[in-house]
Amino acid sequence: MKLALTVPRYGPTGAGGAEVHAKLLVEHLASAGHDIEVLTTCARDAVTWANEFEPGRTAIDGIAVHRFPASERRDPDVYRALQQRILQLDELSFDEEKRWISNGVNSEALYRHLQAVRGEFDAFLFIPYMFGTTYWGAQIVSDRSVLIPCLHDEPYAQMKIYKELFDNVKGVMFNTEPERELGVEMFDLPDYKIGVVGMGFEPAAEYDAERFRRTYKIKDPFILYSGRREHGKNTPLLVEYFRTYKRYNKNELRLVFLGSGPLDLQPVDRKYVVDLGYVPEQDKHDACAAALAFVQPSVNESLSIVIMESWLAGRPVVVHARCAVTSHHAKRSQGGLAFGTYFEFEEILNVLLEQRELGNRLAKNGRAYVLGELSWSSCLARFDAAMRKFGLMG
Repeated sequence: MKLALTVPRYGPTGAGGAEVHAKLLVEHLASAGHDIEVLTTCARDAVTWANEFEPGRTAIDGIAVHRFPASERRDPDVYRALQQRILQLDELSFDEEKRWISNGVNSEALYRHLQAVRGEFDAFLFIPYMFGTTYWGAQIVSDRSVLIPCLHDEPYAQMKIYKELFDNVKGVMFNTEPERELGVEMFDLPDYKIGVVGMGFEPAAEYDAERFRRTYKIKDPFILYSGRREHGKNTPLLVEYFRTYKRYNKNELRLVFLGSGPLDLQPVDRKYVVDLGYVPEQDKHDACAAALAFVQPSVNESLSIVIMESWLAGRPVVVHARCAVTSHHAKRSQGGLAFGTYFEFEEILNVLLEQRELGNRLAKNGRAYVLGELSWSSCLARFDAAMRKFGLMG
């Protein structure tokens, strides 16, 4: 097939899960023989959306990337005021919702391009659902548009504009069964426009736990978090729970953070909480292998790449029981444990500390789950099946 994928940011950025997903999917679709290119903006930063890359065509890791200037006519103050109302669960009018998304990331040049080339591609993929490039772009090419929403149960998803988006696209590719169930419940989607595809995972070339410990001088056992540190990922709760844990459990367990974003640490936290910030990719794999367990406190996930990386590194995961997606993975794989309260969190950590073989068994189960159900070969087979179901592939 000849495919185009539209994503707000692409390439060497401080990417989130959707951008990582987009890049890996594009590269593996190309390897499978599809003719695919990326349509994106010139923005690097997901807050300012300032144009930092040059517009035009380039290539990143063998993939054709066409960049278009992000609109500079947006009003950040209007965007922030309306967003605050959305997060407070105020109901906006349809026109107010459109004002909100029109003052987020958009690109008139990208929309003109989509209009011009709409007949040249078999399908247009859009990821994730929340941004103007998806909302406006997918409706320009609605008869060939496939949405990869990365949907969460969050205030944005309740907005009327997204019901319009999901209604108008040709097909929707969800990452997991719980995400599909959420999408059907929220948008009343018919089966003929639904596929569960997700993405694939491969083990790193190597994992060296002792190298990580030597490099960062961490001898004590530790639990690990990697990714964005923000309220949306529930990292303040993780810090609070670990602070409480250390108050009542006199052991040497530490909490190690990788990734970006501020951490609100109290002086008492700094003895046992280690913030390494961004580290090289190989060091992240080594950290996963060295950890007692990976802790994913987020309740808003559509897939959670990091828990798959932990399983591939041979370590178990600890997830929040209120997250349907990560709990689904942990239960289906028998590769992790879930907490809903502080006391469950405390008990899980102590069980993993005292019963190391249990952690090893959980990790072995999780790794088998990723290699079996979430390999790239199975993902690409699901992709092709979904495209045939949508009537976009012969």
